[in-house]
Amino acid sequence: MSRAVSVSLQKGGVGKTTIAINLADALAARDNDVLLIDLDQQGNATEGVGMKDAYESADPNIGDVLTDDDPIDVRETIHTRESFDVIPAHVDLDDIEDRVRNSTFGVLWVRRRIVDPLLDDDYDYIVIDSPPSLGPLSDAALIGTGHVVVPLLMSEPSVSGFERMFEQQIGPIRREVELEILAIVPNDLTGNNEERRIIRDLEESPFEKFIPEFARSDLFDDPESKGPGIRHRIAFSRAWRDGKTLREYDPSNDMLDRLDELAAIVERGGPEDA
Repeated sequence: MSRAVSVSLQKGGVGKTTIAINLADALAARDNDVLLIDLDQQGNATEGVGMKDAYESADPNIGDVLTDDDPIDVRETIHTRESFDVIPAHVDLDDIEDRVRNSTFGVLWVRRRIVDPLLDDDYDYIVIDSPPSLGPLSDAALIGTGHVVVPLLMSEPSVSGFERMFEQQIGPIRREVELEILAIVPNDLTGNNEERRIIRDLEESPFEKFIPEFARSDLFDDPESKGPGIRHRIAFSRAWRDGKTLREYDPSNDMLDRLDELAAIVERGGPEDA
């Protein structure tokens, strides 16, 4: 079943872009046609897949799709890569967000002009790297996809960011349209006691079912495990620097299996027992 998903958290510095890029790559490695869309004004996903020049290009860009003035066909903004396609971010995304904010149905543009025309017909999966703050572009991504993966650092500011997002954004959107959490992904873990405490707190919360099996606290005590979550690996930042996915940069990296498990959750549409 085809599906669109936003990778989102209203807190910067949680590895959101890393998860978005490598989720798209993992879905593609599972023999799917995949599109990655960078809606983050910083353009980190665009740079992280080797398309930095597109960020300031005058060629047709996502702003020409998200406009009141004769929007172009979204297919004119798609760039191809070896494993998946990309719609890059653009330097004008702040202005584009203002258009979305000031237009009556602006928050529906991502769904109507990007997701609906492309999902099923062109792509099995669409992954959106959302802005790291509340706002109309982030709302448009969540409304447009109807599914969200939430990356979290195991720190109080990161968890507080998720709580704000759930109360101020996910909840209100859910009162109007369907929006499902597919996974909450503990990210960039090193194995300290604070991480253990926060994962256990999440496991005792209403969000417990969204914690993947590879991120459960019992893996802290499993001598055969690497520990829970997506672990801190310098290869992630080096891959981004080189404009590559983790798989392209280091095809034997021990986090690829966990990214594959995350891709399987997206394919399945959520936890097995949801």
